[in-house]
Amino acid sequence: MKIKSGFLLSCAMFALCSTSSLAYADEDEANRLQELFQNYLTDTEGVVSVETEGDGYKVTLDSGPLTAEATKGAAMNDNGATDVKLTPLVFKLAKSGEGQWAFTEDQPIELTISVKGQSEITEKIGSLKASGTFDEKLGYFTQMKGEASDITISNKVADPATGPSDSSATIKSMKFDQTGTAAANGGVDVVAKYTLDGMSETINSPGKAEAGMPPLNLVITAASGSYDINGKGVKASSMLDLLAFAVAHQTKEEAIKDQADLKDALTTGLPLWENMSGKGTLSTISIASPMGKIDIDSIDASIDATGVVKDGKFREQMGLKGIKLPPTLVPPWATKLVPKNVNFDFTVSGFDLDAPAKLLLTQLDLSKEPPVPAGFEQVLLPAFLPKGVVDVILNPTTVENETYSVKMEGSLAAGPAAQPTGKATISAKGLDEIMKVVQAAPPEAGLGQSVAVIIAAKGIGKTGPDGALTWDVQSTPDGKITINGIDPNTLGK
Repeated sequence: MKIKSGFLLSCAMFALCSTSSLAYADEDEANRLQELFQNYLTDTEGVVSVETEGDGYKVTLDSGPLTAEATKGAAMNDNGATDVKLTPLVFKLAKSGEGQWAFTEDQPIELTISVKGQSEITEKIGSLKASGTFDEKLGYFTQMKGEASDITISNKVADPATGPSDSSATIKSMKFDQTGTAAANGGVDVVAKYTLDGMSETINSPGKAEAGMPPLNLVITAASGSYDINGKGVKASSMLDLLAFAVAHQTKEEAIKDQADLKDALTTGLPLWENMSGKGTLSTISIASPMGKIDIDSIDASIDATGVVKDGKFREQMGLKGIKLPPTLVPPWATKLVPKNVNFDFTVSGFDLDAPAKLLLTQLDLSKEPPVPAGFEQVLLPAFLPKGVVDVILNPTTVENETYSVKMEGSLAAGPAAQPTGKATISAKGLDEIMKVVQAAPPEAGLGQSVAVIIAAKGIGKTGPDGALTWDVQSTPDGKITINGIDPNTLGK
């Protein structure tokens, strides 16, 4: 169980949309605010409280009553009894203009989840300071910034099958800054940036020989990191409307009774967002183990995904730069084979999420079992794949060091009832140097056959303008694969 402070703040602030007439703090409006917040959280006594404080309101969100109720049954058992404790979240609200609310938060936070005889997870934030402005019309924060410091996470597991283990992570500080503006086609355009400093993680597991689990002892550190998020057309208000529906309909019978309202809320909430992208970087990474230390100058990764739209697309990229392996992992003769920089990048498109989502909402009936008609998947699949295939694009992908460089890019069309077809171009420099390394390798390395493979690859390769050998790979609908027009199955015959 993980409760996010920012998420609860969003829910609470959204409830203010019905209170634009407030100009000062009084008990009646505090009571009204409390009722509004409960629409998006829960009306369980003691979870939400609002009281006047100066010219604003002090809001307290305490999950204690909820977790006590949720874990009450398990607490009766000696083994597997669950205990959850979370620091109450406390923040202040104050009117800052027409339809504008300012909020501030300054507190430590601690979350502990214990399962007797099995595990214990503790998350602590020594100091969380945040401030921002919520816009009632937008239904989101126009601005929010803050800093969390002295962050620690510990996890202890007592698994009889694999042996006990524990891990701990620390982050010296994390700063965040985000803005929200009205999107052209509705929803909110969100821009957020997170920066982190002083990250480390320790993993210790003695292992269990009889279970085939070797010991694992790692210390992972990173000097700094950052993560940027860009969301276009995020349906923040609609998402919170769905949350309010869930809070008001906590039994299946209640949901069945008002499922028309649920379908309307889901339809209004589509496509959830138009596009969501994120890009993160870690710098100066070190991984220490009994086998030696691995150093990496930087790791970067990015994701780009559309929402529930007709022209679906998903892209993922990951790159490592400055990889350095210890002599205990790489013998001296093989150092020239170890890549220094690696980058992998692909895109998947050609699928439709909008049509199947609307089909599902049309056919869904919570009063029936199953809630969708038999054979519904036969209608759903062609809606998801209107062309019968998805398009997979391998964007420029590289593996390189001072000795060699290999580059790849291409495309592939594949589906459940279609023969994969596509093409790719592979180019390489430094094959002669690789050949020398392989030939000088000791017999126990087992690379004898690699010489023949390299010779064959050079034989059918074409020299490009930059001097690199290139191979154009084609996959045809009849299942054949050719390399530079040659069927590889004919080589050596």
